[in-house]
Amino acid sequence: MTDLSMLVHAKMPLAAWIIDIEQSSVPWCNDAAEALLADSLNDIKSGQRLIGDALQKRLSLYIEALELGEELPFKWPYVSKDGARYKVIGSVISLGNGRRGLSVEAHPDLSHVSLPTPTSITASITSSTLPRAPESSGLLTQFRTLSFAAFNPKGEMIEASECFIGVFGDIQYIRDLFAVSGAANSFIQRLERLECLSQEIRLSSKQGVRWYKVEVSYHHLNNNVYLLTHDIQEERDHEVALYRLNNYDSLTLLPNRNLLYQQLESALVNARKREREFGLLYIDLDSFKVINDNFGHRVGDELIQRVAERIKTCIPPRACLYRLGGDEFVVVLENTTGIEELQNIAESIMQNASNTYLVAKMEMMITASIGIASYPQHADDIDNLLKNADAAMYRAKSTGHNMYFVYENNMAENIDAHLTLGGGLRKAIEEEQFVLHYQPKIRLCDEEVVGAEALIRWVHPELGMISPDQFIPLAEESGLILPLGEWVIRRACRQLKEWRESGVAPIKMSVNLSSRQFMQADLVDMVERVLQETGVEPEYFELELTESMLMADAQQSIDKLHGFRKLGLTLSIDDFGTGYSSLAYLKKFPIQTLKIDRSFINDLGLDSDNDAIVKATIAMAKSLNLKVIAEGVETRSQFDLLDGYGCQEVQGYLFSKPLCGEDFLRYMSSQNVVTFA
Repeated sequence: MTDLSMLVHAKMPLAAWIIDIEQSSVPWCNDAAEALLADSLNDIKSGQRLIGDALQKRLSLYIEALELGEELPFKWPYVSKDGARYKVIGSVISLGNGRRGLSVEAHPDLSHVSLPTPTSITASITSSTLPRAPESSGLLTQFRTLSFAAFNPKGEMIEASECFIGVFGDIQYIRDLFAVSGAANSFIQRLERLECLSQEIRLSSKQGVRWYKVEVSYHHLNNNVYLLTHDIQEERDHEVALYRLNNYDSLTLLPNRNLLYQQLESALVNARKREREFGLLYIDLDSFKVINDNFGHRVGDELIQRVAERIKTCIPPRACLYRLGGDEFVVVLENTTGIEELQNIAESIMQNASNTYLVAKMEMMITASIGIASYPQHADDIDNLLKNADAAMYRAKSTGHNMYFVYENNMAENIDAHLTLGGGLRKAIEEEQFVLHYQPKIRLCDEEVVGAEALIRWVHPELGMISPDQFIPLAEESGLILPLGEWVIRRACRQLKEWRESGVAPIKMSVNLSSRQFMQADLVDMVERVLQETGVEPEYFELELTESMLMADAQQSIDKLHGFRKLGLTLSIDDFGTGYSSLAYLKKFPIQTLKIDRSFINDLGLDSDNDAIVKATIAMAKSLNLKVIAEGVETRSQFDLLDGYGCQEVQGYLFSKPLCGEDFLRYMSSQNVVTFA
């Protein structure tokens, strides 16, 4: 090539191309580069490398170490097939998806050329014959898959790739890309400082506002801005979905345990810094496992959703509700003024439990046990605060349903005992460590013994006598209540048979059913089988049920109660007045007896409200042809008032505490209830 032609080449548009180092491929080149690299490009297509192995390894190291837009610190020579020499300059660019490559320009190497004088240049070729380098080289317009655009320092569009125009349209200014003017101003300010940018930002595209990763570099001669955009909306959507999956409950859409700990950590820092208080309520639904096991998980899930929705309406706007899983929830309230605020929330939740839930076309009722703990009164760290609230919840659950307790120092010890008992419960059933005690039922008109209520006790080999309040909740949670309940029914029937064979006049034996027992699908068949095996006549056997148990699914309860009535059993509603049954349903339940709860009897004669409730209950029962029995009768004045109101039967310490089988037999003998053959 002549010196003159070499100079002409120097004035022509530079050969420019992009190298994918990893693939040793050329994803794009301009016309000048295509002519210059014709032989090499053919080699690439046949599987040969554009660059040698040694240079490829060297380039790979540099593009990882340099920032986007930076030039390589060296140039490498290239000789064309016509002998022209070039020095190749490379700048680091992004190829998308985290991959990098080189933007390459081949500059003629004039160091080997004898430069002609200005006169000879003018004589040989005039300036009019030299092509004028336009502001837009047309380089970017040839991109097919990369969203690339060039802007001048004023932010005006110079050129853009076909892909860029397809995504953003024919925009005129870089500012037109931004969905938010504040973001545009900040971005442009950084461009004015010639900062190389790589950031994720929302841009306004033809598809709407979407997330993009934007990478910016600058031309080293004219400071033109080169903008590469990569749509990351799907990646962002995936990240959001993953975040929600990790931090939110999919069933209720409530924040889960992860976010609970984050808020508690933040609340702890703020409370310590500002000397403030915060607290939480640990909520566990009562007998939810019974519903889940008997109606299926689909019904259980829908009930959980309804419960979550209702709890949200019961708590103040600044309180946060979390679902820990299963039937456990936590409410967190920051900046409390005292424990009373937390108690008010608990009371609101319990009051709303009186309304039934419409689930799967059934009216269901479920209550909750709630434990309350507050910082710094009950714990000075997160783990102990949660543990103590959980302990208070267990106290509420073991004491009775639909209750709350504020943490006290001995509750944590009780939880350890609770867990210890839970481990030994199955063994206790296998080894028959349980016994039944029987409390007499007395007819008011003549004070005769007419019945007995069977009450279970656990005789633990190490802990001694354990009351049912401590182990019945464990049995229900674990499912062991079913074999334990069957044992109680069978043992009570056998005892009744033994008394009859000993010459005892006929009396009625009463057994309490738990919520989960009542949901047992084959309960009616099981009771019928036990009666036949023990030879007990159904008319002398009574089942006691609670209002909340019946109202969990009123229609199914009615069907099951009719099944018992066909057997000839007597049915009684226990603890009447403490639940939330509807009088409309009460008329439909085929029951024979109402038992007034001891809480109404305690202050009988001392509290006019209790007197009125008891009197009204007895009157209502008479109108429905139901017998009434009062439990917890301890004084003669209570007995006399109940007699005056028309109550038919009583039980309580005024006559006898619960007795073992032998002691009960002796008690009946002393009352002349035994007739020897």
